[in-house]
Amino acid sequence: MDDKNIDKLSENEIDPKLHFDAFMGGVKDGGLRSVNSIYLTVCYIVENINGKVTKDVITKAMSEGGLANYFEVSDAVGKLIKSGTLLENGDGALSLNKNTGADIELVEKDLPYTVRERSIRLVQKIIAKEKYRRENEAKIVKTDNGYDVILNISDGDTEYMKLKLFATTIEQAEMMKEKFLTNPANVYEAVISGIFSNEE
Repeated sequence: MDDKNIDKLSENEIDPKLHFDAFMGGVKDGGLRSVNSIYLTVCYIVENINGKVTKDVITKAMSEGGLANYFEVSDAVGKLIKSGTLLENGDGALSLNKNTGADIELVEKDLPYTVRERSIRLVQKIIAKEKYRRENEAKIVKTDNGYDVILNISDGDTEYMKLKLFATTIEQAEMMKEKFLTNPANVYEAVISGIFSNEE
């Protein structure tokens, strides 16, 4: 960031020393303990998934993965956009503003490899999950005895599989739905493998 943009952030947020000043609610061991490290990680993610990641995806990935607190990440992304360090297009996709002087090589030096690798993996997982949600359908239907979980795998106009599973509780049904949407291809492959494994 250049001096002009740095002025828009508080002294505590831009201090190069990594103070342990971030709220740790929901953060797992090895997570980010400083506000500055959260800023650096957000910039690293945006640079490495340029034009394909949104504020919601970064916030969800880092918080659900236990890397940083949801509100800390959301606040960091918002302030980076406001300062001009990050640019947000009409679709919400973020990119690093090269005119601010932000140097991703310096960011990489300040972040441990494990944090960099984990942050990218978490974001890619969320992006894939959202893609699966758009392309594949999973719905829960209440029945007299419990719940039907209807899973549908499709690609455009082609429907590859429609599967109905029974769940006794809504919690079980929601778990089935989420597991399916995390990786529908695995479910499809398991069904196909199970069918053909019965051949003599």
